[in-house]
Amino acid sequence: MRPPEPHERDRRLRLMYALCAAAGFLVMATMAVTFVVRNADAGPWGVVRNFLRDATGNLASDFVYADLALTWAALGAFMVVEARRWRIRHVWAYIVGAPALALVVSFSVFMYVRQSRIAAARAAGVPAPTTSARPLPAHPAPASKGPQR
Repeated sequence: MRPPEPHERDRRLRLMYALCAAAGFLVMATMAVTFVVRNADAGPWGVVRNFLRDATGNLASDFVYADLALTWAALGAFMVVEARRWRIRHVWAYIVGAPALALVVSFSVFMYVRQSRIAAARAAGVPAPTTSARPLPAHPAPASKGPQR
């Protein structure tokens, strides 16, 4: 079986990222609405207070939050680098959107936009931008073995 053409691969990747964002949004929105409905009698600030209490109520939830926060930081760094590389504007919105929506939603939307930029560059025949200002040499210089005569 032949590998898919580049434009087909881009289309499949964008579809996958869009499905991840949609599924993540549906799951997280359902969970958020359920929590708010169950805690509605506490009022708006009470809902927030109850959420924070429940979210950090034991070592297991602290572990999950620490892992999520570190993952958010790592993905934020990746998004900043890739946004500069592919000239994606407003990268801060994807990073700030993670705790507001959900990390799965904001990161999937960012990856969709990134893949769209890659597909557009590929269609225009533009080579992928490098990640550094100076390209690496094709062959490293041989190491010196002492004084040369």
